[in-house]
Amino acid sequence: MRLMIDWDDIRYFLAVARRGSITSAARDLGVNHSTVSRRIAAFEDNLGVRLFDRVATGYNLTPAGQEMVPSAQRMEEEALGLDRRLYGRDTELGGVLRVTTAGTFVNPFLMEQIGRFLAEYPGIDIDLVVSTDLANLHAREVDVAIRATLNPPDTLVGRRIGRLAAMLYGRHDFIAPGEPGATSASAAPDVIAFEGSGRDYTDASWFSDVYPNARTRVRLNNVEAAYHGILSGVGIGMLPCHVGDISPELRRLPPYHLEPVFDLWLLTHADLRRTAKVRAFINFMANAIMPHKDLIEGKRPPGFSSGDRLAVDSGYAAAAGMSQDVPEDVSA
Repeated sequence: MRLMIDWDDIRYFLAVARRGSITSAARDLGVNHSTVSRRIAAFEDNLGVRLFDRVATGYNLTPAGQEMVPSAQRMEEEALGLDRRLYGRDTELGGVLRVTTAGTFVNPFLMEQIGRFLAEYPGIDIDLVVSTDLANLHAREVDVAIRATLNPPDTLVGRRIGRLAAMLYGRHDFIAPGEPGATSASAAPDVIAFEGSGRDYTDASWFSDVYPNARTRVRLNNVEAAYHGILSGVGIGMLPCHVGDISPELRRLPPYHLEPVFDLWLLTHADLRRTAKVRAFINFMANAIMPHKDLIEGKRPPGFSSGDRLAVDSGYAAAAGMSQDVPEDVSA
């Protein structure tokens, strides 16, 4: 009798193989852990071979399981590719659009633009997933990603909005060296070091020249945590300009050195670029964000600090055309 393999069995198998845990696989699949355990056991019975060794630390692949992984991955890619291609033919401006972005960008400005988008496209609903993972675009768990990255994967297309920049910030009551009221202690502040960008600005000459005796007291890999640390007076620190410049409690600190970090992208999978609601969202958000490119890139005056809502600078309105920063236009 010919053995028929259910694609769902392959999904469950790969989830457990990747995670090495029934509980973690169940979380990824969005089902109960007992369902995963039952499906794996039934799959092994159907094949007549053991795919996993049940050990104290989790589920380890047996030699037979290891042999199955490459074929299962090829089946997964074919299935997901077919799903994306069929979904990409969607010409309806309706249904659910799944959008993901990092927590740094979930601010009043973004939510206001999402509200405007929903008003303009009443047939579309949005699921917003706060995550830094780009892999979910490949699995079509999300449709569009707002991401800060220097190297988007080759399978993704979209629009580059600008280069995110960071600068040194402190509370308004912090007196920096050279400012009125500065003391010798001004050159030796406590510092919060944000290391998510893969570089340590505290080693930079521009920083040590002004703050030669600064002491790093806290190291973080999360922008929101760094922001709250600076806001609470734990220390001075580096923040993306689009975070620091709109906080009324913070101000830029000398030497006002601008540090380029990542490019800001609106991305989707290549197979989804023709989907009507994906195209509509990317074009809408690009046109909403581009007039504020000066804020993203830190091009405000050196002493700039504002707690007001983002305001479009008249001299930057022409940037909405996006002519030089669109390596891949999804509007076609």
